[in-house]
Amino acid sequence: MISAVIITLNEERIIARCLRALEGVVDEIIVVDSHSSDRTVEICKQMGAKVILHTFEGYRTQKNFACDSAKYQWILSLDADEVLSDELRNSLLKWRENHKKSDKYPPEKGQIVGYYFNRITDYCGTWVRHGGWYPDSKMRFYQREFGRWSGRNVHEFVEIKAGFSTSKLSGDLLHYSIPEQSELLRKLFTYSEMGARFMHEEGRKSSYLESILRCSFRFIRQTIFQHGFLDGRLGITIARYNASATFWKYRRLLAMNESKYHKIKIIASTCPDEAMIVSNAIKWFDKTSKVSIQRKHEGIIEIDSYDAVVILDEIFDNALLSKKTGAASKSVKILKITPSNNIPLALRSLKLLHKLHLPAALRFPDKKDWDLLS
Repeated sequence: MISAVIITLNEERIIARCLRALEGVVDEIIVVDSHSSDRTVEICKQMGAKVILHTFEGYRTQKNFACDSAKYQWILSLDADEVLSDELRNSLLKWRENHKKSDKYPPEKGQIVGYYFNRITDYCGTWVRHGGWYPDSKMRFYQREFGRWSGRNVHEFVEIKAGFSTSKLSGDLLHYSIPEQSELLRKLFTYSEMGARFMHEEGRKSSYLESILRCSFRFIRQTIFQHGFLDGRLGITIARYNASATFWKYRRLLAMNESKYHKIKIIASTCPDEAMIVSNAIKWFDKTSKVSIQRKHEGIIEIDSYDAVVILDEIFDNALLSKKTGAASKSVKILKITPSNNIPLALRSLKLLHKLHLPAALRFPDKKDWDLLS
């Protein structure tokens, strides 16, 4: 008996295709949804899936929760943008027949408890077959007691318990993840931001030179050693985007290493929404930071206990800021928004963070990324 498990967030455009390919292959479908605001939940229920609402806690954690919620021993774990090819469907159906006749439970040491299969990615209507993108072997079919999602909460993987074996099923998992160019850029830079934060939390250091070297090596490896050039202009374009994201990841890490502003005050009497965006941005780059927002200012504002003050009020009088004088008094970084009729206040506010070693202006997460990055 097989349980298919899928995690979702606003997947109404693609979820039906994923679920349809599972018909006749699995015995139940568990969808763990991170409180979608579109028709994802409705579509899943209409197609017979059991839906569980669960606040997103990172990919690894969310997928383990989904597996723990399943009824059956064998787990087929998919993303919403993945579809079983006909050949892979047939491989799973054939496995079911053989499993009924030969498999033992509980399995003995050395017995197969997990299966890999290749994943191929569609880029705007074209299958990418080189450059390290294919064959993209994934462990997605395993016994729940002997496999567990591991690694970081991004680029997670299934780890099989030591002493047991794995095998591979024929057929491709069709990955429809990039319907347009902007989606690839969004994903690459979102993952680079997440990767930088994870490395920073692990105590990893970097340098500007490392950013350049790793970026260059990524491009050369993908185009030449992984034969990306065989995909033509598309292969070169994808390699260039991956190299840019690699550069940005290590630049992000370097910025986080250099940051010394951990207690920050935001003064915003007329723009609470923008103040919250800036506050979230600061906390994203530095989880240890403490940010306070002051929405009203009457009289003198004491700032001695802060490392930096960010003023989002264009007409605020800096004379209202006060700090103690003397040898023991520390320097406080003062940043103030510049007037502009053309650039939105939120974007100007995020640009200020460069001066706090928080490089948010080049590519900051879209609204759809917030749940993944929080």
